[in-house]
Amino acid sequence: LGRFHHHDMRDSTVAQFRRRYQVEGDQVARVEATALAALTQLYDGAPGEADIQFLAWACRLHEIGISVAHNAYHKHGAYILTYADMPGFSKKDQARLAMVVLGHRGKLEKLGAIPALDSAWDLIFCLRLAVLLHRTRDDRAIPAWRASRKDNGYNVELPAEWLATNPWTAAAFGEEASVWKQLGREYTLQSKTQRKIA
Repeated sequence: LGRFHHHDMRDSTVAQFRRRYQVEGDQVARVEATALAALTQLYDGAPGEADIQFLAWACRLHEIGISVAHNAYHKHGAYILTYADMPGFSKKDQARLAMVVLGHRGKLEKLGAIPALDSAWDLIFCLRLAVLLHRTRDDRAIPAWRASRKDNGYNVELPAEWLATNPWTAAAFGEEASVWKQLGREYTLQSKTQRKIA
């Protein structure tokens, strides 16, 4: 009973933070659905329950720093999550959540203390991917995509036609590869040509 009450308390805390910091619900829902789909793909349909929970919470809270300032909002959000009183969360939980939120944009060297095999990297990858795919912040359909893990990084597949008609997003994916490379990890973007069936 205590374990389930603990989880309920953390969910309530996250909901309270979303209200307090006026996080936009529609964007959060889009990002969360895509990030969780990416996590499921990375783990061949069977991600761990704790990773699912932490990724969902990070998605719901990744924009709380905007209430402080638009510039470097990921840093403000991470600071809030590190030092705020968050009923139900241990300090270790808060630190993990803050790391994922901090890592959802910008350079990744700031997270070099995370062990190479820690699943937090997968959560960061999934959140970054979802934020990139939903950068227009509207209900526009995103393309069919695939995400997978490699020995030392990640692979993303997107339709070539979509990348050609969305050059700013395509450029952002190119920058993403550079960010991961600076950390010593691979990030491959594959463009797939859609076959026409006549």
